[in-house]
Amino acid sequence: MKSHAPRQGWLFPSPVGRRAEISVIMPMDRPGDDAARAVLSVLSQQTDRPFELIVVAASGADLPEDERVRLVLFPERNPAVRRNRGAKVASGSILAFIDDDAFASPEWLENGASRIEEAEDIIAVGGPDRGAADAPVGEQISDTLLATPLIGSGIAAHEARAERFEVRAPFDVALVNLFVSADAFREVGGFDESIGYIGEDTDLIKKLLERGRVVYDPAVIVRHRRRPFPGPYIRQRWRYRVKTGEAVAAGTAPSGTRKKALVLLAGGMSFLLLLALSPTIAAIVLLLYFAGVLALAIPVTPLPARWWWVIPPAFLLHHGTYFCGVVTGMVRQLTRRE
Repeated sequence: MKSHAPRQGWLFPSPVGRRAEISVIMPMDRPGDDAARAVLSVLSQQTDRPFELIVVAASGADLPEDERVRLVLFPERNPAVRRNRGAKVASGSILAFIDDDAFASPEWLENGASRIEEAEDIIAVGGPDRGAADAPVGEQISDTLLATPLIGSGIAAHEARAERFEVRAPFDVALVNLFVSADAFREVGGFDESIGYIGEDTDLIKKLLERGRVVYDPAVIVRHRRRPFPGPYIRQRWRYRVKTGEAVAAGTAPSGTRKKALVLLAGGMSFLLLLALSPTIAAIVLLLYFAGVLALAIPVTPLPARWWWVIPPAFLLHHGTYFCGVVTGMVRQLTRRE
């Protein structure tokens, strides 16, 4: 990778030759190997379609000398603002969003663009974003927590569901792997910059669902670095769930998110009440919980068998963080009202 010196003050010139059909937009904060691999995974795509990679970053370091790469210099790290800036200068009729710690599979661009072109009313396509293939144990634990059905994230993209389906809930697809019609993106106003980090993706999908069809397709694949468990992962999940609690209390959370939050609250409160009334029964329930966790997680975890013992306590911390985060967010929102 060679370092670029900024040209034209803030923006690299458009790719030479044909107008791009696809504009890949990547906010970049991470220097080093992951960001370099993310860029190369896009540039190595197996497609005949002309495309451009728009990187929105605070500096132009670590970008290759490639005519398809454009740089928008922008110091603010708000991801909603950065992606809007990238979309503003995009020349493609399709916008493809990916993160700087995600690695596109071969033919990612071709598969995503082909799906979005299948019907006029398909305006967005998402797909799986399982953990990186070379992930260390901490990231594999995090990936297990997100990918386990029923008790994990509940997000189809994180679970890498194998079937294609029409998206009904805005959290079924993730912004790390999302193709959107440029016209539809602009018609719905892009990302809500007032939301900023956490929630701007589901807000966009919610607006798109009101305008047309959003499809999940397992052939549109990226591999995504996870925050390693426990510290970085738990801190990230805490921020997410505090914001969920605020949205639930404010009445702005999507119905599916609200239902999940209420189920989580009911389960947590029931267990705490049982623990206070009968610690012995609570311990039995906890053992059954551990057994159920293993039964659901082992078929999907990338962890080797010698690490399976860590899965139940990791889920307990994961669910406890969700519960406490939602409660904290609701209390904060209700306190603001007063």
